[in-house]
Amino acid sequence: MIIYGCDFSGAKNPEGKIFVASGRLDGDSFTVEEVSSCEDRLDLYYLIRNSRAPWGVDFPFSIPEYYLGQQYDSSWDKFIQGAYEDSREQFKQRFGQIHSGKNSRDLRVTDIAVDAKSPVSSTPIAMHAMLYGARRLLHNLQGEAAVYPFQPYRVEVPRLYEIYPGHGWKALKLKSSAPDALRDLSASFKAQVDSGFEVTISPAAAAAATDARGQANLHARDAVMACIQMAYCLRKYKLESSEEECRPAFASEEEWEMRMLEGLVVRMFP
Repeated sequence: MIIYGCDFSGAKNPEGKIFVASGRLDGDSFTVEEVSSCEDRLDLYYLIRNSRAPWGVDFPFSIPEYYLGQQYDSSWDKFIQGAYEDSREQFKQRFGQIHSGKNSRDLRVTDIAVDAKSPVSSTPIAMHAMLYGARRLLHNLQGEAAVYPFQPYRVEVPRLYEIYPGHGWKALKLKSSAPDALRDLSASFKAQVDSGFEVTISPAAAAAATDARGQANLHARDAVMACIQMAYCLRKYKLESSEEECRPAFASEEEWEMRMLEGLVVRMFP
């Protein structure tokens, strides 16, 4: 099975910042084979739309329940359908000046679980700018992709899952900026996550995750991590099984109860 992972850090200014990693899952073995950049958000849309594969993407699929109720009648569908109702500045003004993590109402339950920043925050990182572009991407993929956990699994279309690469690096006790992070990743995965799951990064993929100076490209490395997380979670938690939908072991009961409003970050373990 082909698996994709995407780093969407360049949602506002995509030049050199949106990266896609792809690899092959074969039983308990996963190989990251390719890493490439997207010059424009439309390139990412094209890649997703023309695949029939699972994608682990690192942007928030929804917003905290408080704001979803306040602005969108507690409806994720309405939130996505309204993607073109606001300019970028108007969308920002919906939430005001928010510093991530200062108030629990500004975080989704799943953000708290993975220690992620608020999707609507403006400082220290303008997450709302990423969310603005991500929401439009999801809007344009409506009917052409299945977005977990809001929409049912469909094998004939691309499937999108929310991934947080930072949680993956932390789980492996690695720093994405460390020169040897990719070289050490396989051993760390076995030691920290699952000794029975083999992760390999091809020389071509490792080379593509460096910049022109030969230094680590953090966006490319996050795409690699998203791809690995996606592959492992599909294998371990059977997210694309035909069985009746049930709560995966990584998710808390509260996260699961809120999933149709706030979404759910897929991860290797709680």
